[in-house]
Amino acid sequence: MEIDGNQTIGIDAYVNQVQDKNKVGIPDNKPEKTAMKTDTVVISDAAKRVQEARKQLDNIPDVREDKVSQLRSQIQDGTYEINADKIAGKMIKEGLLNDALK
Repeated sequence: MEIDGNQTIGIDAYVNQVQDKNKVGIPDNKPEKTAMKTDTVVISDAAKRVQEARKQLDNIPDVREDKVSQLRSQIQDGTYEINADKIAGKMIKEGLLNDALK
């Protein structure tokens, strides 16, 4: 194929096609009737239950002051009793549970 000065017809068609594509996004000064879109958030029932549980947990104190004061007074009075067998049993039970869950 030879290229000479008469081949501009094909180039002009291509240029016109590209220019037409660029005109697609240009508004024609007519007001468009579009509804205003808003963002919405939907919280699942499970998430609502988690939020409610979190609120209830936040209201529970981290330290049980009544239990602490009771133990403190028993220690100060010398009436606090340590049951070594009970403590040893709980330690063994805890150790066995940890080993079984590994």
